[in-house]
Amino acid sequence: MIRNYQETDFPALAALWNTAGVAQGYAPQTPEALAGLLTENPYFSPAYAFVLEEAGAVTGFTCGCAGDELPQGKARGYFTCLLLEEGHETAENAAALLSALEDAFRRAGKTQLAANFFNPMRLPWTVPGTPGHQHNNCPGVAEDLPLHRWALAAGWTVRAVECAMYLDLDRFEMPDWVEEKAQTLAADGYAVDWYQSGRHRGLSEMVRSMGNPMWDAEIPQAAEKINMLVALWGDQVAGFTGPVYPEPTGRGYFAGIAVAKAHEGHGLGTLLFYRLCQAEKEAGSRYMSLFTGSDNHAQKIYLQAGFQVRRRFSVMTKEL
Repeated sequence: MIRNYQETDFPALAALWNTAGVAQGYAPQTPEALAGLLTENPYFSPAYAFVLEEAGAVTGFTCGCAGDELPQGKARGYFTCLLLEEGHETAENAAALLSALEDAFRRAGKTQLAANFFNPMRLPWTVPGTPGHQHNNCPGVAEDLPLHRWALAAGWTVRAVECAMYLDLDRFEMPDWVEEKAQTLAADGYAVDWYQSGRHRGLSEMVRSMGNPMWDAEIPQAAEKINMLVALWGDQVAGFTGPVYPEPTGRGYFAGIAVAKAHEGHGLGTLLFYRLCQAEKEAGSRYMSLFTGSDNHAQKIYLQAGFQVRRRFSVMTKEL
């Protein structure tokens, strides 16, 4: 049967995560770490968490989350994950769990389900072909999983495709032409430097102009506490990347890269990104991973710097 998750299900959930979840590509977790990611997350609610129980044993789990303060949160519920024990990974079991989650969102007045990077429950996964290197969240449904096929069968629609890219920083070397590019930009009045509050102007306004709520919430605050690389036109912020610091996994953190529309076309994004890679390496990061849209022109910059596409994720929605 399908029923709502209960606290007593946690040992079974932890076992399911470290078997079926790891087989899907999620990073293995201790019970304490898993609780922090899922059941102790501020957005976790048993109202949006369900288990599949067969003969008294938990053989499946799914959960989502909701919140009016989230992007489009008044109308949207967010899908987080679906796990099925080996031998129970059937389309019927997946459909039953997904249907329970969709119905819960409907009862809460939601009119859309979404699987994308605005979900505040961030689940790390292991980058294929690496010695356990992890990326810190999923922006949708991995195309290499049966879940992708099951979601399409359930009426979910692919809205975009995100490419997961990876670089071993031991292999990164700064090309000579990057310094030549910096000198050319300097002649045009541009520079890339560390952000200094009180000296550099317009960071918040520049970030806001990008129309990304996650950046609005993170970047201006992070810049006050953590090293942040910015592109400058005089003392005016024309772009940003970072913040720069190694995560406990050894990953060089990367929130994104952006250049204000008025300053596009000069190659500032390229210079920012190469400086970021060098700065992360010097800060002690062992690797970098990031997502970019399959049709995003920035992918060329990442490939040129030595990144490789290691996985593809579909950003998906379903009208409820």
